[in-house]
Amino acid sequence: MNLFRRFKQGNLPLGRIEAFSDGIFSVAATLLVLDLKEISLPENPTAANLWHALVLQLPKFLSWLISFIIVAKFWLNHHHVLRLAKNADYGMVWLNSIFLMFQSLVPFPTALMGEHPNNPLAVGLFGVVMAFNTLLFMLLYSYILRNLLDPEMAGAEDPHVISKSFIGPLSYLVGAGVAWINPDFSFVVYLITPLFFITPVHRKQNCSPSNH
Repeated sequence: MNLFRRFKQGNLPLGRIEAFSDGIFSVAATLLVLDLKEISLPENPTAANLWHALVLQLPKFLSWLISFIIVAKFWLNHHHVLRLAKNADYGMVWLNSIFLMFQSLVPFPTALMGEHPNNPLAVGLFGVVMAFNTLLFMLLYSYILRNLLDPEMAGAEDPHVISKSFIGPLSYLVGAGVAWINPDFSFVVYLITPLFFITPVHRKQNCSPSNH
């Protein structure tokens, strides 16, 4: 119990946490594109040669597109959630750091899925990683709402926002399961899922965030 009380300590400013978080998101988004390498072509390639090579690269392009949208969605919602907090304590810092640790892992399953788009394990692993990332974000979100919510933001959030957010990890896990039946359909599920959270939940009009 003493350990838990220690995590509740600390009255840390949010500025450095936001800066560190933005850095991790930027690096993760940048690393995603590194798997789109120069295409191998014969000497003096024809348009048909290039077209065929581009078609073979399509799974990598789709993997990059899906992951970039997901990372951007996480960044936007992460920014929204940190704006709800009046300050940070050690518990929030470590929850945020663990979440960011797994954000930095995103390029790995992205590259794996792009390189092996017909392998159900490779495609399914992507969904499992994204589901786990979403659960970590929900844990951070819940911690802030329960322990660090700025009094000025009280009542601004949908009280059911966490329970509604479970659609994210459930959808990613559905995509992971479907990979063992039809990996192509998993790509569709992974592309659609972040669109449910493309913007943060709207605040009530009587709760102005003018001071944030």
